[in-house]
Amino acid sequence: MRKAGVLLVVAAYVLLLYTSLAAPAYAQTHPQLNPALLAEYARPWPVALAGALGVAGIMLALVPLCRGERWALWTSLAVWIILLLVRVATDPRCQVVLDRHQHGCHTFMMAVVLALVGLILAR
Repeated sequence: MRKAGVLLVVAAYVLLLYTSLAAPAYAQTHPQLNPALLAEYARPWPVALAGALGVAGIMLALVPLCRGERWALWTSLAVWIILLLVRVATDPRCQVVLDRHQHGCHTFMMAVVLALVGLILAR
């Protein structure tokens, strides 16, 4: 069970990496959406920060979490909770994530669900 949980956590961090690295291209191809909001996520600093967090999270999942160290589980859980709270507070698209007819932060929310399920299985 632990290996499946670790793989889900790694998949969640890879999805976080994908969403952060794809933000500049997404902002250019979807000008009909709020350009100011998309530009905030596509700037170099948020992309680099989310990319570094994704790489660090993958290493956290592959080494100490795979060994079953409890601090790694709680650290990864804290990272995902902080990411979720900040994203929901700053991105109005996350308010409509349950409405499938509107654009929202669906990919990010899928990464959060994957991470939480993975952390439950990894404990």
